[in-house]
Parts: sequence; C-alpha cells; structure tokens
Amino acid sequence: MKLIILLLTLSLTACADWQDTLFELGVDVERSMSNLSEHSVSTADHEWVYLSTRGDVDPSAEVVIMLHGFAVDKDNWIRFARNFPNHRVIIPDLPGHGETSYNPELVYDFHNQARWLNDFIEQLQLTKFHLIGNSMGGGIAAYYAHDYSDKVSSIVLIDAAGVHPPQQSKLQQIIENNEPNPLIIRTESDFDRLQEFAMEDQPFLPWPASGVLARKSMARQGINDKIFADINDYAERVKVSKENLKVLSEIQQPTFILWGKEDRALDVSSVQVFEEYLPNASSFIMEGVGHGPMIERPEESAALVLGFLKSLERKVALEESL
Repeated sequence: MKLIILLLTLSLTACADWQDTLFELGVDVERSMSNLSEHSVSTADHEWVYLSTRGDVDPSAEVVIMLHGFAVDKDNWIRFARNFPNHRVIIPDLPGHGETSYNPELVYDFHNQARWLNDFIEQLQLTKFHLIGNSMGGGIAAYYAHDYSDKVSSIVLIDAAGVHPPQQSKLQQIIENNEPNPLIIRTESDFDRLQEFAMEDQPFLPWPASGVLARKSMARQGINDKIFADINDYAERVKVSKENLKVLSEIQQPTFILWGKEDRALDVSSVQVFEEYLPNASSFIMEGVGHGPMIERPEESAALVLGFLKSLERKVALEESL
C-alpha cells in the first residue's frame, strides 16, 4: 500500500512538473510575441526580476513602466504591452511578488514599495518615464509620482488602490465580514472563483494554465497574507489621517484614470475620489469590464492609454511651437 501511495505521489509530481514546463513554454511564447525578455537586478532590499523591450531600442523612445496588482506578477501585462511597439517597456515583479524576492521583516505598504521601486529604477538608470499601475500597482504609482515627481512624465491609474470609494466594494464587504479573502488562493478551486470575482470579461486560459497558476498562488499564500495585511493596515490608518488624499492633491503630473465598471474589488465610485483630489486628471470607465481591463480587453485598454499619451505629445509639441 505504501508503495502504491509513493508511486502515485511520484506520478502526480511528474505530471505537475510537466504541466509547469508546458506553461512556462507558453509564457515564453507570449513574451516573445510582445518583444519582451526577462532580466534581473539587485538593490539594497530585494532581488528584482523584470521584463523589458528586447533588442535595440530607439534612444528617443519614451519609457513606460507597468506595475501589476496584488498577488499577481509581471506577466499580467504581456498582451497589453504588445500594443506599445514604439515605447521602451519595463515591467517588474514588485517586491514579494512573482520572482522578485520577499523579506518578512519588511512592511509592504505603498510608501516603502514606492521607495523600493525607486531603488530599482535607479539601478536601470531611468530618468524620465510614464507610470502605469493596476490595483496595488496604481497605489504605488501614485505615491511614486508624489515622492519622485521629477522623474514621472504622467501616470495611468487602472482600477487603482489608494482611496476609500463612496460605494463600498464587494471585496470590502467580504473583508469586513471576516469572510475568506477571494484574492488569496488556498485551494485550486479558489483560483476559478478568483477569476470570476476579479474579471467580468474573462480571457480564455488554455490548459494547463489554471492549475499551474493555482499551485503557484497556493505556494505563496503566507506571503500574500502578510502583504495584504500591510496594505490593509495602511488603508485603515489613512481613513483617519487622510494622508492619501493629501498625496493625491499634490500630484501635478497629467493623470489618466481607467476603470472597469463592474469592478468588485475596488468599486468604480473610486473614480470620483481620484478626480476630486488629482489636480490634472481625466478618466474613462469601461462597460462590461471588471478589475483588470488590461487583461480582459488588452487592445481596447491599450488604445485608450496610448490615446492619452499621444495627447500629451501633442500638447508638448504645441507648447514648443509657441
């Protein structure tokens, strides 16, 4: 009996390993189609892994840095990034996510993550760029633009964290009721529920992607618990201090707010708060889209962002001609 159990365990392990290999091959193909390659760099606090535009890049090409959300990784942006062939694209795994290192002794709030992001950016010797952030990445982008304003040309906030919306989201209700956090995967079936919760217009995931992603997330549940707690603790503090609103009010860069109307994690009414406090903001709400516009509709959301960036180019050209 013990031999049968051992053989079954080895068989399942081999099957999982084979699925992981197949999944990684698929990811490599997707990255290649988006002209992205993987790199790494060390900073004082973390070992970073990131994607960047492959090959020789036009020196005049503007740099776009894309910041993913909580409990996901850099590959969330691959299909969205495919629409930026004329930009130099940088997509890091944020600290504690993907392949970038994690330190349980550190506090993973927006302040620290913005500082660590700057350490990463300095290692790449980037001096001017556009920041695009989704969810947690949007909150980090806003704090970065505030703290390092001379480096940021513009910000794009996609279903961004960082404010308390007038209308409570489904996720907020779940957390307040002490129900299981749908963003943290503890079983393979949790992954399918997360997809349904987070996205209204779910993309097709070929086999064996769901199983592989579920297992990867399950292996990180302790890390995700800690990072979510750090972010949530900060969110509770700023309910009183209003520090987040002060930060937004001092951001001068042009800002584009993009939101999925059906977002159940961060309610679409958040847009009202961002627009009220950001001095130089415009917005667009996508119908029939949830928390991840850049995943659910990569071409459409990229076109909206590129339109925003193009409008900034026209404005600069007009000012230079006067």
